[in-house]
Amino acid sequence: MDGFFVWNLLAIIVGIAYLAAIVWVVSLIIRSDELNELERWIWAIAVICFPLVGSIVWFAAGPHPFGIRISRDLR
Repeated sequence: MDGFFVWNLLAIIVGIAYLAAIVWVVSLIIRSDELNELERWIWAIAVICFPLVGSIVWFAAGPHPFGIRISRDLR
């Protein structure tokens, strides 16, 4: 095997793992009972648009970073 093949194979494996991690995080967001539907959509879009940062914030700060909640009730 030449080096080019090995690097391509490694890139494919890393890419698949990265995509699987994004899908996993989005599935965790969708199944979360702590979020309402609007919050789920916002989190899912954030993770899809900014996969690395969105995933890190989700795992480090949780579904409600800094206690921020999006409520439909404007009292």
